Amino acid sequence: MYRVKSLALGIALFLGACSGPGSEGERAASSTLRFNLGTSARNHIVTTAEDALLTRYGYRLDRRVDTAEDVRLETSWKEIAALEEEQLAGYTQVRVRISVTARPRSRAGGTGSTFAARMIAECEGQLAVGGNWVDVPIVSAREAYFDEIAEYLENEFKGGVM
Repeated sequence: MYRVKSLALGIALFLGACSGPGSEGERAASSTLRFNLGTSARNHIVTTAEDALLTRYGYRLDRRVDTAEDVRLETSWKEIAALEEEQLAGYTQVRVRISVTARPRSRAGGTGSTFAARMIAECEGQLAVGGNWVDVPIVSAREAYFDEIAEYLENEFKGGVM
């Protein structure tokens, strides 16, 4: 009986160690990043995000939803130069897309006047010219680019709080 309990405990500890997140600071490679951008008035979020994405960063809007309960601005895919790390991984072309979404912070008492905004950044690449687009793990330099956009939007939203 003691051996069975010891074996069961050993298996449980082994499986628990395998399912953990790994060492501290380790991040699973992902093709998507999410950022919380803070809160602001709905109109301020829409105008600021549109201006930044279109004018400052050179994206085109593919989808625009702007209602009292939902804001969603989604850019078209934008082809950009593959970074050295991406080229070493075999990607010949890379494209990115950014979405800014916002929802009312509270729905009590009717429609909310303050919205909480988020940004989602996605990255895809091709392993051969004309090949299928596949998810590309976001490398540190690409993450810094998305961080810059998110930080800009967050600071602009803070500046427009009523």
